[in-house]
Amino acid sequence: MAVSAALLTAGAPTAPHVVAKLLRRLDGDHESVRETATALSASQRSGLRMLPRSLPLVPSVAAAFEGSDLAPAHRRTLLIVALSTRGDLDLLTRATGLTAHELTTGPAGAHLNIGRGRCELADRRMRVWLEHAASTDDLRQAHERLRAAHEERREHESMLWHRARAAVHRCPDAGASLASAARELAERGDSERAFAVAVEAADHADGAARDEAKLVAGAAAVGAGCFEDATEWLGDVYPHGDGSLRRRALASLLIAETCAQGTVPVVDPAEHRPHDADVSGWREWARTTALTAVMCAERGRTSEMRTWLAELRDADARAGAGGEISRPAVDLCWTLSGDDCDGSTDSTGPFSGGLVPALRAAVDGDIDLGLQLLARARSTRVQEIDPLVSGFECSPLVDAYLAVAETLMHFWSGDIRTARDRLAVAAVDLPIAVPFAGLGAALAARLDVSAIGAPGPLTHALSATLPSGIRIDGLVDRGLAAYLTGQQEEADTEIALWHELGAPESALGLPGLDEVGPIDERKRTEPAELTETRQLLTRIRRMPAQTWRRERYEIAAACRDLRSAFCRGRVEAMLGTTCVVRGDAVAGRRHLRAARSLFEEAGAAAWRDAAELRLGLISERLHAMSREPTAPIAVIHDPVPVESSRVAWSAVLSAREVDVAMRVVEGATNSEIAADLEISVRTVEVHVGRILATLGVRNRVQLTALAHRTGRHG
Repeated sequence: MAVSAALLTAGAPTAPHVVAKLLRRLDGDHESVRETATALSASQRSGLRMLPRSLPLVPSVAAAFEGSDLAPAHRRTLLIVALSTRGDLDLLTRATGLTAHELTTGPAGAHLNIGRGRCELADRRMRVWLEHAASTDDLRQAHERLRAAHEERREHESMLWHRARAAVHRCPDAGASLASAARELAERGDSERAFAVAVEAADHADGAARDEAKLVAGAAAVGAGCFEDATEWLGDVYPHGDGSLRRRALASLLIAETCAQGTVPVVDPAEHRPHDADVSGWREWARTTALTAVMCAERGRTSEMRTWLAELRDADARAGAGGEISRPAVDLCWTLSGDDCDGSTDSTGPFSGGLVPALRAAVDGDIDLGLQLLARARSTRVQEIDPLVSGFECSPLVDAYLAVAETLMHFWSGDIRTARDRLAVAAVDLPIAVPFAGLGAALAARLDVSAIGAPGPLTHALSATLPSGIRIDGLVDRGLAAYLTGQQEEADTEIALWHELGAPESALGLPGLDEVGPIDERKRTEPAELTETRQLLTRIRRMPAQTWRRERYEIAAACRDLRSAFCRGRVEAMLGTTCVVRGDAVAGRRHLRAARSLFEEAGAAAWRDAAELRLGLISERLHAMSREPTAPIAVIHDPVPVESSRVAWSAVLSAREVDVAMRVVEGATNSEIAADLEISVRTVEVHVGRILATLGVRNRVQLTALAHRTGRHG
């Protein structure tokens, strides 16, 4: 993440998976990556467009090879190696006309790694230098040699690629074959290579074959998460293709436009619905309606989701699909919208048979089963055809959905450490910010704040490179960061503002901050244990003083039934701070110690540190109260027992609120407090209202009594 952080500082934010690609192509050299990323477009850095086939020649790469004294023949040898898509030693000996011994011992050998049947450039940055130094004729001749070698080995797909790259004129007869090869590459999950081959096919093909190549290029770009490329290629072919081509392109085009712009395009189903009995046409339409409904559900557009689901049921029936397309889509839509459904797990494929039932199992409370289903989906994705996302089973986009779902489930289970590790690993290879309308980026922020108290480099990189239409609300994360560092008033303000803006959040619930701010009892799409945790926290906040002791024991007993260490820790922490506020510092310390251990187990270091901070304040006060007084007469008249409430209340009140509370206890009026603190009377009134609500007392008399009780039990 060091490179990502440096690029952010340099004003060239780059998505983590794009940084990883650059590191691989530039042999891990940080300076070359930094210079190259800066030279790319913002869309390429964010991953919305593919990286260029030939990276720009930047100063650090040029400097690395400017002293290379290579004869033209040896440079041609290295260029052939650089342009090979296979790195196979036998192939390269055929293409260069040199034996393996000659390759190894010759002048070019110093720049090659040869062994175990492989031959590659020793420094992958050299490819950039070689391509920029080569003439058009040099490149054509190198591709021609590789074409001949592949043809000799009867490797048709690679032969076609190099034939097209070596051609002086267009090769229309190769276009259709290249498009077919590109489709096979996409189905195997090699979306970037599929895109490159399809683009080459489109350059050579004519008529229908050219439109087919553009369709494959656009679909491959969707699979890679390069939605601006996809929109461009699919948008070019869609208006001009025949009926079959248009139906096949529509689903991918809607996905691309939605993910690039952030909103689902307004589409009239009547304009695109098939008007004949062609089963294949209705099947494509069923997939289009299903995926559009899911995208609406991801973005909380329930009304549009229902419209598309109605269209889906009809299309599924007309296609004779027997529900294999409609069932997983309906199940996922209702899961995302938070409604009950009769979920079925008999579908196949990583998305329909893996992701959808896994999410349903997790929401129903069996997170372990959900994780098992996701693991199975990853292991069988090559063998199983997915009726809902046919052709995308092995794509980076589907893999990103699986990775984000797995991370969320670990978070739901309370394992912050594992969730954060899984997301960081996935971010290196996948466009994880895309699934579920930006849930991956929101997850990264929430996990970072829980673990380290603030957004880290991964979160900053993801947030800075999100598609323009995706907005991740940061109010809860800022409120959480403030709360964990004891800035109670700031936390309360952020959460209150979040509620005023409609409490925006992802379709799938993220554990947030229920300890402060307005109490929110909305139904969320989350496991029952998270809902129960929210209810326990709300119950603690609402408990009247007269039932406090009885209810505390009931809540503590209910807390012990929670399986999540993180959920238990939050309840224990709030019980602890509330005990201190209510005058029972000993019980408060016991609960906070339990919270500290539970947060440590969960990997929620920032929450652990917050519990440690509160424990430190309690220990300091208890230690001060245990020391022998040096002036007995002064102790009789000194209000130190009341002052002990200052330390206790600082765990839940802001510093200014504590000052106001202590003056209320001393008997000062609002006007006197305002004059003393140099603030308005209205501000004092607001503070007093928050103080009474937070400490669970009705009026100033009860607040004063609570302060004296805290002093006696401190």
